[in-house]
Amino acid sequence: MHEVTVALSLLEGVETFARAQGIERVTRVNVRIGALSGIVRDALLFSWDVASAETLAAGSELSVEEIALTVYCERCESERAPVPGSGLLCPACGLPAPRIVSGREMHLVSLEVPE
Repeated sequence: MHEVTVALSLLEGVETFARAQGIERVTRVNVRIGALSGIVRDALLFSWDVASAETLAAGSELSVEEIALTVYCERCESERAPVPGSGLLCPACGLPAPRIVSGREMHLVSLEVPE
């Protein structure tokens, strides 16, 4: 379950930023995770609760926004979202579109803190 490692890495970034800004407590962490990132959302949420215990993010909510897979089709010269289960095929022309534009990333987007 590599989500524990991901949660610990996120937490490290959160703590580094928060301390640099003089923030003593974080109540919510917002992240975006791509459909092909290999991260299981529920496992990450569970891991976050365990990893953040006894830190400045203890009891915080981890909000996960999922980023859909988007590929670039050379033939159509446009970005498209493949039909789920079809692999990396352009949904318009049906040709392979192996250039992934989005869907593999993970971004720490923002933190929320008490007023």
